[in-house]
Amino acid sequence: LLVDFLPSLPLLFEGIGGNGRTWREVEVTADWQLIYSLSKILEAVLEPDRFIMICSDDLQWADQTSLHLISEVLLNTGSSKHTSRRCLFVGLYRDNEFTQHSSFLQMNSNINTTEIKLSSLLKKDVTDMIMAELRLPRRLVVEFANVVHKKTSGHAYFAVELLNSLLRHYTVAYSTQKRRYD
Repeated sequence: LLVDFLPSLPLLFEGIGGNGRTWREVEVTADWQLIYSLSKILEAVLEPDRFIMICSDDLQWADQTSLHLISEVLLNTGSSKHTSRRCLFVGLYRDNEFTQHSSFLQMNSNINTTEIKLSSLLKKDVTDMIMAELRLPRRLVVEFANVVHKKTSGHAYFAVELLNSLLRHYTVAYSTQKRRYD
């Protein structure tokens, strides 16, 4: 497209326009070269005595091109006889924010996938966690647990981080006399 507006562009960038290749053709070629290279690197790493786990968090923010790249590399790695069972990919995403979920699963229909859904903690779970950590009876932590649950929407990671933050800032402190947190 740019070559139409800037006829001298092929002189600056070899392989564009002058030989009949468009920017899009070069881009597609580069994509496949990247996929091939990553697949070959994984195959080299996955020798018979090695295993690898690739973890990618926040896939809900990934664009379609990145998801396609992940799919193709996994397909290429999975199709090799000696690497097919040696690579574990763990993709993490928030299903309420992952609009490309169905298309991503369709792209990976040839890959053995297992979907595990984690639900938020219940108020009782947060209460039990706080009781165990603070060594206090339920009646003393219920109100605090309700606040933690409300602030974190029951997400375990955020609940733990909130409690750690409170401990770091001495909002909650350990009493050596009472042998518990106050």
